[in-house]
Amino acid sequence: MENAKILLADDSHAIRFLVSEILTNAGFTVIEAEDGQEALEKTYKENPDLLILDYEMPKKNGFEVVQEVRSRTGYLHTPIIIFTANTEKNTKLEGLGMDIDDYLTKPADEDEIVARVRLLLKRNKQKMDCNPLTRLPGNPSIQARVENEIASGKTFAVLYCDLNNFKSFNDKYGFEAGDRVLKTTADILVQAAKQDPNAFVGHIGGDDFIIVCAFEYAEKIAQEITRRIDEVAPSFYNEEDRQQGFMLGHNRKGEAEKFNFLAIGIGIVHNTKRPLESFARVSHIGAELKGLAKQHTQGSYYVLDRRG
Repeated sequence: MENAKILLADDSHAIRFLVSEILTNAGFTVIEAEDGQEALEKTYKENPDLLILDYEMPKKNGFEVVQEVRSRTGYLHTPIIIFTANTEKNTKLEGLGMDIDDYLTKPADEDEIVARVRLLLKRNKQKMDCNPLTRLPGNPSIQARVENEIASGKTFAVLYCDLNNFKSFNDKYGFEAGDRVLKTTADILVQAAKQDPNAFVGHIGGDDFIIVCAFEYAEKIAQEITRRIDEVAPSFYNEEDRQQGFMLGHNRKGEAEKFNFLAIGIGIVHNTKRPLESFARVSHIGAELKGLAKQHTQGSYYVLDRRG
């Protein structure tokens, strides 16, 4: 996986220079950080494909960085290597409990560094289907999670989430602005879903997202998402649009039209009143409910299936 982005965090300038040169010569793009806090900031800003973290760093050590990174859904599967001079068994056991993928013991030679990085990137590519923008799991993982919920026999809910007026926004403000909207939406969904410690957040594609959670959390999560999306939506627009409270754009026929600010429609499918036998059935009901929610034109809205 050449051209992959590697975050290299070490407080030693000499080590950063040496390892960065090795990885750059191997075809990787290297982002450097000199302490744990900077490593976190650059991870969230740059979305690297793999992290190499020094065990002992100022501000936050390698394990503290791992704990914070792994707490975000989008980085649950990002490969992490700890770079350390500490070969103690207890240190490695602690790291294994934190989902660290590999260790490099200082001093590591050039061939070992490149080989381990390439192996982890290859394995991760094979197992992951995450969206490259939001870092959320994609359709294979979504289907597997829903099917597992069906098989468990427990009550559960699936929230189908879709942004309103996203295409018109993208057309006017451009793809970079659209990407910022999608990343912000993903962050809002992930934070709201934390109300259920076992919730799953996925990115179907485009401006379509999904949350799988226990039924008792479904409406609370939907309420938080709709509230937060409506709060943040005006910030994506320029001053003129914010002042007038809408955006002037063009519809699919090329005709000038007024568009309300971005909002989100959510359809909530659940199995508390009728069984859900298959992923296809869940998807069909979800699309139907989401369509009803999107008919609400003033702000964000959710529809809970109340049919028996």
